[in-house]
Amino acid sequence: MAKGRGPIIAIIAAGAAALAMSNRRSKTSTRIGKANPIWPIVHGREPKVPTSGGKAIGAPRPNDRQHAGIDLIDKEGLPVVATETGRIVAINPWDGPDAKSLLLETDSGVVVNYGAVAPNSWHEFGVGVGSKVTAGQPIARIGRYPHGSTMLHFELYLSGTRQNEKWKAGKNPPSNLLDPTDYLQRASARVIS
Repeated sequence: MAKGRGPIIAIIAAGAAALAMSNRRSKTSTRIGKANPIWPIVHGREPKVPTSGGKAIGAPRPNDRQHAGIDLIDKEGLPVVATETGRIVAINPWDGPDAKSLLLETDSGVVVNYGAVAPNSWHEFGVGVGSKVTAGQPIARIGRYPHGSTMLHFELYLSGTRQNEKWKAGKNPPSNLLDPTDYLQRASARVIS
């Protein structure tokens, strides 16, 4: 894994971190490569995976941190589905009272963190911690951030993760964090409408 040489400027730090994540992704590609994921939002916008700018992984964030996932901008209340078959392993607080985080450990060995889902929306679909879900099954609805934006924040982790991780600016990404870009690009070919 490539290591950053310190944050001379934010662009160098982000580039080093992105390289580190790319190397980590290639080491775990056999595990992730077995997955044939489904796009996580139903009836939403055309699937598009941000690879640069503020919505992409590694983008600078306030409070001296970097973006640990990818933001999929869409409408509040749209159904969120399991990208793969697996088990719901955690439901955690998210950014403010109008959103939660739901974690799915997939049978392929990765954990998907669906951020900013509407509180208690999983009950509508009969889902909770410990529930076994199948690929394409609705599991929650898109929630709202305190500043008013609506999106699905999507993170990907190694097996065993039970909460999202903060990525400090100028540091390597958390050791269990994976870059979800390729995963979501593959999922964009399997959309439920």
